[in-house]
Amino acid sequence: MVLIIGGSYQGKTEYARENFPKAKFFNQAHLFIKKRIADGKNQQEILEELLQATKDGDWVIIADEIGNGVVPMDEADRVYRETTGRILIDIAREATEVHRVILGLGQRIK
Repeated sequence: MVLIIGGSYQGKTEYARENFPKAKFFNQAHLFIKKRIADGKNQQEILEELLQATKDGDWVIIADEIGNGVVPMDEADRVYRETTGRILIDIAREATEVHRVILGLGQRIK
């Protein structure tokens, strides 16, 4: 599995398509996590669901990096931010490669 992270609208999907054309894509993983939190799932359950969904074949997980910047005032937003960050840390550990995309330019960081 490959993880691609970066800010919103920075070209992550295009980068993934250009560099991993034969892979399957799990795009907007950060929104998947947000939905699962709203459904009452905890961090471990969400992580296991993501890993299960991407276990067979060549997968690229694409997610916005939401941990940089101002800490949200709303508690639910802080929980979402922290949970997403921790899940992406675990996915990065499992991934064979991790790429960060900024302004459409990718950099392999693992």
